[in-house]
Amino acid sequence: MAKQLVNPIERHVEKAVLGLTGLALVAVIALCVVTSPNQIELGQEKVSPSTIDGKVAQKAADVVGKLRAASPKTSTPPSLFDDFTGSLQPLERTPLPVAVAIGPEVPILDAAERTTGQAELVKVNRPDKPTVSHGRGTIVVAGAGGQQSVPVDWVTVSAMFNVKAQSELQRLEYGATRDEVIFAPPEIQRRLRLPNGSWSDGDWVDVKAWPSVGVPSPPTITFFDEGGKLIVNKDQLKVIEKFNSDLQHSKMQLDILRPMPPGMALPTRWALPIIPPYSYRDVMKQDDEYLSESPSPDPADRYGLSGEAPKRKEAAAVEPLPAEKNARILQDGQKLLESARQNKSENDAIKAYNCAQDVLVDRAVSAADKAKAEKLKADATQVQNDIKRWIAAGGGNAPAPGPLPPGGRKPREKLPVQQVWAHDAAVSSIRNGETYQYRMRFRIYNRLAGAPDKFKKPELAATVFITGDWSEPSDPVVIEPATKFFITSDNQKDEEVGVEFFQWFGGVWVKPTRRIKATVGETIRDRQRVPAPAIDNPEVVDNPEVDFVADATIVDIDFDRAFRERKAGTTPKGVKFGQPSPSCSVVFVDSQGRLHERLVSLDKVHPEKREMTSRVWIPAKPK
Repeated sequence: MAKQLVNPIERHVEKAVLGLTGLALVAVIALCVVTSPNQIELGQEKVSPSTIDGKVAQKAADVVGKLRAASPKTSTPPSLFDDFTGSLQPLERTPLPVAVAIGPEVPILDAAERTTGQAELVKVNRPDKPTVSHGRGTIVVAGAGGQQSVPVDWVTVSAMFNVKAQSELQRLEYGATRDEVIFAPPEIQRRLRLPNGSWSDGDWVDVKAWPSVGVPSPPTITFFDEGGKLIVNKDQLKVIEKFNSDLQHSKMQLDILRPMPPGMALPTRWALPIIPPYSYRDVMKQDDEYLSESPSPDPADRYGLSGEAPKRKEAAAVEPLPAEKNARILQDGQKLLESARQNKSENDAIKAYNCAQDVLVDRAVSAADKAKAEKLKADATQVQNDIKRWIAAGGGNAPAPGPLPPGGRKPREKLPVQQVWAHDAAVSSIRNGETYQYRMRFRIYNRLAGAPDKFKKPELAATVFITGDWSEPSDPVVIEPATKFFITSDNQKDEEVGVEFFQWFGGVWVKPTRRIKATVGETIRDRQRVPAPAIDNPEVVDNPEVDFVADATIVDIDFDRAFRERKAGTTPKGVKFGQPSPSCSVVFVDSQGRLHERLVSLDKVHPEKREMTSRVWIPAKPK
């Protein structure tokens, strides 16, 4: 058998690998068992991963113990009492004829801000019973084909906000540096009177004020937990500060408190709600607080209701005759004069004087208009003098006593109250012919929004607007129907009745030239052309086709209904019945399913029919 040849390396390779593995095992045992591979120095000793947490905790406990055991460094100020009493010795030896203050006056300082973690949300004052004004106007709205004139019933709800009292509540809760009241748009609700004449607390519905105020969207405040403490990051703080700055801008605050009414086409106009004992001029002063940095003796009238008719576009207007022009100028002058008397407005008195002058310089003025202009001029001069005398005697525009600052003008004090209102004037929001009640509540900006460390409950810092309680309901508001009709004749042969109709159209009441006829099963309606003011100029006569439609469908006609007239008796609560007489009775149903009955004998002589006849628009006769 041949002898095999084996390489020495191949013969001993297994032994070499086994030896190297053994050496590696010995090194690992020495490194991990005998010594520690991961160690750091903590103070004067080395620590491993298994002991570092305990060592660090012990070091922290030692530091806390030293801080608690340490005594604060204090110093005793020198006593100044002996020097103070010595300075008073001359006063004690000198007899004085009057009492004087000893030593300097000590100012009373408000706390700069609430202590951290002590604040609660400030309470918002509840408004008093709101005042309402209402009417019907032709609102100018933007439509698909441009601006459109739409008849709308409107209600303005208003109440007084005691800014001074609210500021004091805010100062006590938030501190003197955050006592300024920043308003948010108020909220209003309304409820409809039930058919039985009662009210239900469950029928309150929210009203979206219109026109709406362009208030920026409030920020959403999110908190982050940092070591068990809620915080707001820097980016959010910048957003909150920007919102605060935009909201408290003077123009924004004025639009929130007293938004401008919807634009109305002539001849309809908005009526400002006056809250006694305040006047229209008081509202102008309140506006002036936000519109002007200094007090004005004659604040601006931003609503155009002080007696001066708003200016119209003259492009489509027809130049009136001289006599008509002078008559209108004198009429405007009388309104301005009356406003000057009521509101103590010297500016209105001057405008009335100028109206008289415009008439007097007209060479074609009639003798009658000239005499009226002379009287208006003399009255305006006298009213102007009366206002100056009233101011000099200490009236509302008289300067407050006391020294003036170097600039020559005393800083203006803010008014203690502000009138707040909101308009319910959206198209189809109010149903005419119904009766409503309104209520209001105030809202203010949370001056500690985004500051969770200031509140006892940090989550309150996420509240941007603080809302107060609802006021008590207003007095009932009766929305006049847009259509009124009276059944004044009957025709038993044709089984129909004749109706006198009155309808609100284009800002005026119009009446068809002939009676509308209707029978059982028919809705009272007709289409006729009637004279009415032109849409672009109320002084021009137009002849539009008007749809006269009543919310009434006749369900029964009784041509021989027994009727006894009722009159007041001899006693205050007594009733005297007349002799029975036949009359025509008409029963109809409205869109709400309510039944109504009319008698021809009563509608013929109804007092409201005579009143409506006097309210029908009649074109002016050319002179």
